[in-house]
Amino acid sequence: QSRTQAHTHPSSDRNSQKMAKAMKVAMKKATAMKRKAVVKASGAAAASITKKKVPVPKGLGKIRIGIIHGKVFDPVKVGTHDRNYPEKLKIKNNTGPNAAGWGGQYMADVSTGLKIARLQPDIFEIDFMRMDDVSPKRLAKNHLTFNFWGDMSIAIADGKIPLAKTIIEVQKDCYNTRHIPEWNYYEWVLHKSRYMKQCIKAGIPMIPTIFVDNGFNAKAVLKQVQAKGWDKFLVKPAYLAFFGQGVIHGKTQDFVDNLEPFLQYERDNTKQKEFLVQPYVLKPNGNVFDEIRNFFVDGEWKYSIYTDGTDYEGFYEQPAGALKEACKQLAIRTYEEVKKVSKWEGKPIDTLLNRIDIGVVPDKSLKLGYKIFVNEIEPQICTWLGRYCPYEIADLM
Repeated sequence: QSRTQAHTHPSSDRNSQKMAKAMKVAMKKATAMKRKAVVKASGAAAASITKKKVPVPKGLGKIRIGIIHGKVFDPVKVGTHDRNYPEKLKIKNNTGPNAAGWGGQYMADVSTGLKIARLQPDIFEIDFMRMDDVSPKRLAKNHLTFNFWGDMSIAIADGKIPLAKTIIEVQKDCYNTRHIPEWNYYEWVLHKSRYMKQCIKAGIPMIPTIFVDNGFNAKAVLKQVQAKGWDKFLVKPAYLAFFGQGVIHGKTQDFVDNLEPFLQYERDNTKQKEFLVQPYVLKPNGNVFDEIRNFFVDGEWKYSIYTDGTDYEGFYEQPAGALKEACKQLAIRTYEEVKKVSKWEGKPIDTLLNRIDIGVVPDKSLKLGYKIFVNEIEPQICTWLGRYCPYEIADLM
């Protein structure tokens, strides 16, 4: 019937064609709008997934990380500090000839805490505290507390004995206070004779050493030194000593001729029980040996820094080559000994940071051209030398 009407009414046919065309255009617009709506809806859904703040289950909150800081000698590279570095945590007036270490006001310990917060502000909350703030009550508020500068040895060195006792309480009770580093491992590092004897047993080269474990006896020690045939030697505490504290050194014959300085050293150190007695190790030019300091972060070797034995400004990243590789491999062997004692609640755990110092003495008789040996193992409370490493130290830590 419609076809008949169309034939009998030409004007209606034209109207029908116009209507059909209009409907077709309308349908295209509707389809396009629907597609846009779908895209918009899916985009909004994706945005809601990425931007929506998922509520934290009641009673949990953020992970609280304590950072015990206080370094004044370990700055980050110029221009890499956090733009919101708290004013109260800056080390002011730390420039010029009186500056501590390498000077600067932005230190690696604080910068590491700020980096954690900046990377994951929705997960971590940082509790910055100085050594004087440390207490069981303060640490109980945190899930973990990393001690970067402020252990009991530093408190003792600063003459803060009551504070040192509090920090010892915190460190010994590490599984409850959740203090890093763990106590038994830390004691192993602080007692140099412990790790030295373990390394020597493992065949790791070290400086020849007379171990004094039960108090210093000047006459007995001098007799042992003479038996070794050492022309010059030094004595240093084997426990709770750093930055050259408590050291005496000199020519063997001078002490033979006049024992009084040695006897005075004995009287001055009656509270110290452990000592290391070693020959003077010098380079062919007569200067003290240099070191290549190897840094392990989270159980992996990361970088090595050359440090001159006499030039305080003689620091730089050790260049690639046979010497760097030899020192690296010796440091890795030594770190295997660290791993034997680094545990948390009885289970092995990689340390956050260790510095293993390899002594270096030029020796043309050797294929390498150098005699190398392990001089020291340091924990995370040491100089990280971030100014010279190939990374931004806060990012790495």
